[in-house]
Amino acid sequence: MIALIDMDLVLFRSAISAEDDGFGIAKHRAENLLEGLMKKTDAIDFRGFISSKTNFRKTVMPSYKANRTKPKPIHLKALQEYALKHMDAEMSRDDLEADDEMAIHQDENTVIVTLDKDLLQVPGKHFSWEISGKNWKRPDKWFSQTELEGMRLFFIQCIMGDTTDNIPGIKNYGKVKATKLLGGCSTEQEMFDVVSQLYSDDEEFISNASCVWMRRSLTDVWRDRFDKFQESVGEERMEDSQETLGRSEV
Repeated sequence: MIALIDMDLVLFRSAISAEDDGFGIAKHRAENLLEGLMKKTDAIDFRGFISSKTNFRKTVMPSYKANRTKPKPIHLKALQEYALKHMDAEMSRDDLEADDEMAIHQDENTVIVTLDKDLLQVPGKHFSWEISGKNWKRPDKWFSQTELEGMRLFFIQCIMGDTTDNIPGIKNYGKVKATKLLGGCSTEQEMFDVVSQLYSDDEEFISNASCVWMRRSLTDVWRDRFDKFQESVGEERMEDSQETLGRSEV
């Protein structure tokens, strides 16, 4: 199995944990964390991605992540450079985040390794490692995601938005309400129909969804998916109209 590792998180958490220490401590913790993840996932190899310095989401939505105003850990930049040179980390392709690269490369022979729950929209195997804080602890967790349930999580986030990344959603809709709303849907098209009816503006829906969506290929643009869903809606309406006309002629 190949581990697809979120190096953004590996390096950020290692750097911030060594904020009061030297770079050597941050480097040591990053290397130890990476080694531990390889052992826990029993991976024979890995690809560790660092987000590109450019991001297509900021073109779609200039306010994307604009709420992140805190200074970055002092060792983060040096740790990223070290990881690229000495830890076999990879810089994501232009305009892509590490999340996108992991989603693009996920298949039956890989496992996505991250703490970011947004990646659970991607089908396949997932692993999140143990983290803890004052009076709380979250253990290691394996999870296998299906295509349908991954899409359900995606559409739930389109409804509720994402305050962490500064992505707006539908006013007065939180996770519980959004989950309940989509709970009875058995197809992706049904989910799309529900969510599209909540948005009064198609462009707002496309903008928000484009930022939430994890690309499955370099050409996988949410606007194209939106158009396909809309085509299906139009075909269904045409079929309904034909059925109604047929009944009226009987």
